[in-house]
Amino acid sequence: MAGSEAAIVLGAGALSVAGVAFALLTSTMARRVTDLVGMVGGIVILLVAVTHLAPEALEAGDLQLWFLIGGAVAGIVLELIFRVRSHPSPSSVRVAAWLGLILLAIHSTLDGAVYTAVFWHGEGSGLLASLGLILHEAPEGVVAMALALQAGLRPPIAATAAVMASSITTPIGWVLAHAIGESAHGAMQAMFAASAGLLLYVGWHLIAGGWRSLRAGKPT
Repeated sequence: MAGSEAAIVLGAGALSVAGVAFALLTSTMARRVTDLVGMVGGIVILLVAVTHLAPEALEAGDLQLWFLIGGAVAGIVLELIFRVRSHPSPSSVRVAAWLGLILLAIHSTLDGAVYTAVFWHGEGSGLLASLGLILHEAPEGVVAMALALQAGLRPPIAATAAVMASSITTPIGWVLAHAIGESAHGAMQAMFAASAGLLLYVGWHLIAGGWRSLRAGKPT
């Protein structure tokens, strides 16, 4: 079972790297293409959060519902803080992008930990749940790269930061889950629910920023 877990986690990490590579390629094109890719990545991550991550978190119980709501509310507050003006300053956009990248890294770490915990309840359910992990890792890589570029990093450095946030963190979560043990499964589920809510902020930040940039015809 440990071998299956490792293969799935490493495969998910590889897909994140592929997503980062795709976003890096688009960053060498016209800036409007880069903004459009960021918007698409934001839409995908929102859909993943609403259709996959949130329902999965809610299956764990009522407590996780409150953590999910709390994460979503925190994301809304953050978006209001950084987007309260119609034309936010470049510095506020960069700070918001860094925050989104950090939140994505936390969520990716919890991905590896929570899906490992699912395996402890049965290999069949673990394989099914891990399919969702693998499918949304590539969009996470695209989103991480878009956020790193919005943070003002040059493409090579942005790619490194994006890989660290979206890819390397997943196997780190897997290692942490095995180090902590099954007794911490409840706490990991709660943190996973909160991070799923926070991803609503990450997705909306990319959509809002990309849309403003495309309308204004200038970089985010």
